[in-house]
Amino acid sequence: MSNMTDFLAGLDVSLFRALNDFCGLNPTLDRIAVYAAIVQGTIFVGIVGGLWYRLEDRKRQRETIIIMILAIAVSLIVNRTVSTLLPFRHRPMYALGANAPSFEWHADLEHWSSFPSDTATFVFAIAAGFWLASRWWGFAFGVLATSTSLARVYLGIHYPSDIVVGALLGVATTLALTREFVRRKIAAPILTIEARYPPYFYALFFVVLGELADGFPLTRRIGVAVVHLFRGYSR
Repeated sequence: MSNMTDFLAGLDVSLFRALNDFCGLNPTLDRIAVYAAIVQGTIFVGIVGGLWYRLEDRKRQRETIIIMILAIAVSLIVNRTVSTLLPFRHRPMYALGANAPSFEWHADLEHWSSFPSDTATFVFAIAAGFWLASRWWGFAFGVLATSTSLARVYLGIHYPSDIVVGALLGVATTLALTREFVRRKIAAPILTIEARYPPYFYALFFVVLGELADGFPLTRRIGVAVVHLFRGYSR
């Protein structure tokens, strides 16, 4: 058992090194890795809009999108819970050192454990939701999610195992919540509000999409502030 653990740990580091070794060699590739998450948010909103107003089986599509939004929030809560319960894992850029991009860049990171990756959980929860609504869009966003997640390894922010476990958490949460019971109890009543009070519904809907597209920036900051309230600012 110990030998297997050592082998997997060594493989994790080797895969990280293999990908991070390319960082800093090509300025274009470096910029793609750094800014991939920004493009991802715009594409996410565009796909949601296309699926929301899709004529074919519109009610089912909208229920799936609402459940996907719920699943994203739940998956990130699960991710943070797992990360908190497990031993703290320093990011490879701090634990091992990492090649930096060819231009000045500073990672905007909370002092959270590297394992599992919340970015991978986030993007793969979305990819799974899109897959349930449309196989084509699910596959397309899945490719983007993979690229965005690998960029985190490329930049030294995560180990490959952080990405794999984070992705599994995201997909599993979305699939677990996509049940008829959830559709009847949560998605259907929300769509009833949309039909009765469209101005109020879409005002809130666009706010939620804005937060989702950028990875819950305000929500994350509030969460970090709450953590610091109890733990202080020494860490």
